[in-house]
Amino acid sequence: MRARKEPRMVLRTFLFPIALAGALLATAAPSARGEIYRWTDADGRVHYTQDLQGVPPEHRAAARERAGAADGPSRVQTFSSEPAAQAPSAPRRRAFASGARGERRVHRIPVERAGNGMIVPVRLNGRVVAPFLVDTGASYVLVPESVAEEAGILPGPEARKLQFSTANGIVEQAVVSLESVELGTAVAEDVPASISPTLEVGLLGLSFFNRFTYQVDAASGVLTLVDNDLAANGDLRGGRSHSQWRSEFEGMRRRIGAIEARRDETPSSRSRLHAELDRLQREAERELDLLDAEADEAHVPDAWRH
Repeated sequence: MRARKEPRMVLRTFLFPIALAGALLATAAPSARGEIYRWTDADGRVHYTQDLQGVPPEHRAAARERAGAADGPSRVQTFSSEPAAQAPSAPRRRAFASGARGERRVHRIPVERAGNGMIVPVRLNGRVVAPFLVDTGASYVLVPESVAEEAGILPGPEARKLQFSTANGIVEQAVVSLESVELGTAVAEDVPASISPTLEVGLLGLSFFNRFTYQVDAASGVLTLVDNDLAANGDLRGGRSHSQWRSEFEGMRRRIGAIEARRDETPSSRSRLHAELDRLQREAERELDLLDAEADEAHVPDAWRH
């Protein structure tokens, strides 16, 4: 097997101290515990620090409360992936990624606490390692734009877009397919992701975790993943469950319906607004067509789209 050159860790001083980041990669046990404070600035950017004085005064109370939320009586958080219902995905290109059918490999990954969240080192496309927050409430893996550039992930101008709510309103972010996402010994391939220009630390969402059952033990600082058979059984297609696909299609149709309703309410004399609404509808319909094409490629049945 060809030796793989070790990529360098993508770090920024505004995420958290270098010593903490090094601990994420250099030891199998979590580093000595210190609070990690999190806040979101006026531009919607998420920041982390171990120094409360580094948090802007107006955000300190919320950051302190969030950091202390993990100290409640129960320090063990357990998450179970939702039962999906889907179809065979493309064969794994790496034997170690999932193992033989019926073989359930267990992966144990040390995690670092960030208030009541967990930070883990994730390797993208076998090239770049960067810190990600475990976020099983996110449908997609969200990759900071700077990390995507480092990994050579460059979505074209025709890439499908997703809309996200931020502190500054709705933003659109490109959708890509990651060749691989590695968390310790756990590997998922062809992972749907979105590139975020506002996030400074990534979010590891369900498009990765859908491939595993998972449990987080915050007391011991260990994330346990067990390979599942959802893709092989037809319960996962393109990394997403039945409910996730349906939700995306319904969201696009609601978006188009809202534009049409706005046009109907707009007086015909407001020609510029009508032209803008026409443009927005064309864009939304194009996004729906791209989503349909993506679903076709993943062999998503029609029943999952309605």
